[in-house]
Amino acid sequence: MSKRLLVIVLLLVIGANSIWANHTRMSALMSGDYIDDIIYTDIYPQHLLMYENTMFLDVRSGPEDFGIVATPDAKYGVIACWQNPVLSNGFNLGYAIKVFNFDVGLSLSPIKDNTRFGVGFGRAFFDHRIDASFLTFDGIQNKWHKVTARYVRRIRDYNIVPKYSFDYVFEPYDYGTHRIGVMLHRLILNEGFVFLGAEYCFTRGDIEYDSTRINAGVELKLSRILVLRCGIAENFDGSFENAQWQIEPGIGLRIRDFSIDVHLNKDRFFDKEQTIFKSLGLDFGFGRF
Repeated sequence: MSKRLLVIVLLLVIGANSIWANHTRMSALMSGDYIDDIIYTDIYPQHLLMYENTMFLDVRSGPEDFGIVATPDAKYGVIACWQNPVLSNGFNLGYAIKVFNFDVGLSLSPIKDNTRFGVGFGRAFFDHRIDASFLTFDGIQNKWHKVTARYVRRIRDYNIVPKYSFDYVFEPYDYGTHRIGVMLHRLILNEGFVFLGAEYCFTRGDIEYDSTRINAGVELKLSRILVLRCGIAENFDGSFENAQWQIEPGIGLRIRDFSIDVHLNKDRFFDKEQTIFKSLGLDFGFGRF
């Protein structure tokens, strides 16, 4: 058993998993949780069932976040432990299981003065999927609740994904933020896709602000090994002025159960003193026990 664990750790250093699950991948796509990824088990703990027996790691100037999802026996569910991207918020413990065709998940960050708890439910039937979750956070500097509901409808090669979320912050300020959005996601080639989405956000209370976000992107599989990614986003204030746009490129290498993702720094093309990589994501799917 110790030899097998050693092999797993060594392979993790050089590669990552075919599920494409890490912050590096999603920071290039900028799609938010409209597209599934292991990092959004923070929001949807029931999605841990999609990533059984997976290890992931992101590296910037140092290890930024990492985690492991394990399934000793599928009938008893999935357990997980992962480090939050914001290191001061500690780590999460997660558990998910299928009950009467429903995916049920729990997550907990049992850190003093940074306690976080989440519960989520999901159900897939035919070409539909519904997910909902409730999260709460009690920290030194802020306290908040979050409710999220998402629906996915598959029509041939298209996915239509409307979503609503409500964030209620009651410390240090008292305000609520509503986000209403939809994304159209089309499958292309083998495992690639393109997407186009829009989201409207309005905040009321001690803080009042309206904004609109439009984003698009592509994940294109050129071969069994090489994947190209690119995300584009444009943000407007409530009056559709002061537009701010950004584009983020990335690449991925996929070898059997390993993958390595790179978020490229576009500023490198204009400033030679900039580093070419923003972050590196590593994943490894280690199969069943």
